[in-house]
Amino acid sequence: MTLATRNLLASLSVLALLALPAGAQTLGPSGEAATPSSEITLDDAQVAELQGKGLKAAMLVSLLIGVLREAAHRAPGAVLAALNRAIAGHIDGGFVTCCCARFDAGGVVTVANAGHLAPYLNGDEVAIETGLPLGLDGEVVYAESALPLGPDASFTLLSDGVVEAENAKGELLGFERTREISGQTAAEIADAANAWGQNDDITVVTVRRKA
Repeated sequence: MTLATRNLLASLSVLALLALPAGAQTLGPSGEAATPSSEITLDDAQVAELQGKGLKAAMLVSLLIGVLREAAHRAPGAVLAALNRAIAGHIDGGFVTCCCARFDAGGVVTVANAGHLAPYLNGDEVAIETGLPLGLDGEVVYAESALPLGPDASFTLLSDGVVEAENAKGELLGFERTREISGQTAAEIADAANAWGQNDDITVVTVRRKA
């Protein structure tokens, strides 16, 4: 199960979100019907991936959303730490991966990562420090990386349902093909993964800074 959220605070960037749950209709982050591309302004964005499905996973999503609302004003590393403390020891050995990004009006994106796929900036995977997934150790401190986001820059977060899309020959879309399409819109990336062969939730968040 994949969770994507965003807080709309600062007029900085254009965000497009597309979530394709496996075997279900296209949904947005709150369960509403998603539009392939929607222009909104935002301050931060998070994409998280949970083990499992069903009621237990849904309850964990509700808990995470509640913590995110309380921690929305904090820096990305502090957001991950708050999420981690909330679920550590309460998910029966499971874990959650999450990448959290905060955008400021000066054109800088600050990123912290808890075991999730690295983000992409202008079509290249970003080399950032990655901490343990959430829920494994309640005392983890998550490092932050500051990246310049120039005019018309493209920043992409996605779930492993994109990389792990599998075609009829058993070939994964893989990291190299994902990198090649990472500068496209959320709809285009999700469509490409779906056409390759969807077998898991596909969530893509793309952020493009206005010139």
